[in-house]
Amino acid sequence: MARRAHAPRTPDIDLPEPLEPISALAADGDRDGVVLAGADQSNRDLTGLRLTASRLADCDLHGARLARALLAECELNRVEASALDLVGARLRDVMFSRCRIGELRAHDVEMVRVAVRGSRLGYVNLRDAAVTDLRFERCAIADLDVGAASLERVAFDDCSIERLHTAHAELRDVDLSGASTGVIGDVGHLRGAVITSAQLVTLAPLLAEHLGITVRDGGRRAPERLSSARVASPDARDRPGRPA
Repeated sequence: MARRAHAPRTPDIDLPEPLEPISALAADGDRDGVVLAGADQSNRDLTGLRLTASRLADCDLHGARLARALLAECELNRVEASALDLVGARLRDVMFSRCRIGELRAHDVEMVRVAVRGSRLGYVNLRDAAVTDLRFERCAIADLDVGAASLERVAFDDCSIERLHTAHAELRDVDLSGASTGVIGDVGHLRGAVITSAQLVTLAPLLAEHLGITVRDGGRRAPERLSSARVASPDARDRPGRPA
């Protein structure tokens, strides 16, 4: 029986009430227990920002740069950005809800207990990322690149992924069975993933090509001595007196 993937742990977020309203964020700022609502933060340099136990709601983060930022115990609700820079950032216990992000630059990011719900994502770059406990729910993702990333306990529930790139990725308990997948590149690096039988049928030609297997139908019949050959089970080989 196939081993079931371990489910991602959910973000542990317990925001204080009331949150302190603020009007803007700043680079290298240190904010705790705040709420930023309806603010235009487009093209702002927020490099090194430390944001904890806080909420962003209905904000425009187009072109915002949060490289090397720390987001911990945060909620991001209805955030929109055609491009968002999270390169080298650390995210711990973070929830994205009903967000629209065209390009998410998040290579070298560290994620622990992150959830993304009801969101539309264009190109998601998680190359070289270290991700543990990440769940996507009801999300549409155009292009997901996890090349050379380390992913553990990642799941997709009721999601669509048009293109998935996994070159040199290390996967452990990555559950793709809840996603409709289009093009999957680098099938040789899917070890550690969970897929459905229907997904396996779709991937079969790519897996055969990767393994150097030629599939040919309607050819000449193999010699009888070969066509009658069978592969014995391990039990059969262990029992004396039975042919292998």
